[in-house]
Amino acid sequence: MTITPAPHRPGLADHLRDKGAAMRAAAARRPASGDWDEEIGAVCVADDATGVRKVRIGDWSLIGDGGPDIGGFGLGPSSPELLCAVISTCLTHTILCIAATDGLALDRVEVAVTARNNDARFFGVATDAPPVPYDLTATVDLRGAVDAGTAASLLATADGRCPMLRLVRSEHSVSLRAALRDHPAGPA
Repeated sequence: MTITPAPHRPGLADHLRDKGAAMRAAAARRPASGDWDEEIGAVCVADDATGVRKVRIGDWSLIGDGGPDIGGFGLGPSSPELLCAVISTCLTHTILCIAATDGLALDRVEVAVTARNNDARFFGVATDAPPVPYDLTATVDLRGAVDAGTAASLLATADGRCPMLRLVRSEHSVSLRAALRDHPAGPA
C-alpha cells in the first residue's frame, strides 16, 4: 500500500509572501506620495417600501437595514454594525500588509470588533450614552509562526497605521451638501 502525502494547499502564509512581493514592486513603480492619491466613494439609496439602504461601492453591492424597533426588517447590518465591519476589515488588512512586508508567516488573522451603541435619541428617549458607537474593542487572534513579542510588535504597529482606527480616533470634517432635483408633479 502506497501512502502519498496530501497535496499542498496554498494558505495565508503563501499569500503573504506574494503580497509582500507585490507591495515592494508597487512601491518601486510608484515612489512618490502623489502617485497613491485617489478618490474613493460609496453611494447609498433608499427608494422603496422596505426603506432598505442599498449601498454601491465600485462593483460591489450590499444592503443596510435596522431591526423592527426602528421600522426596519433586519435585512442587513445596521450602520453601527457596518462601522465595526469596516474597522475589522481595515485592521485585518493592515496586519496582513505589515506581515507581508516584514516576512511574517501567519496562517490566520481574525479581528473581532465590538462596540456599544444606544439609539435612544432617535426615539426621543433621554440618555447619557454617547451619540455615537462607543467602547469600541478590537480583539485580534493571530495564528502562525510568531512569538508573543513579535505579535505584540505587529499589533502595536498596526494600531498606529490602521487608517480606520486613526479615523475614528480623530476628528475630521465631512462636507454635507444637498443635491436637490426638480421632480415632476404627480397626478392631481
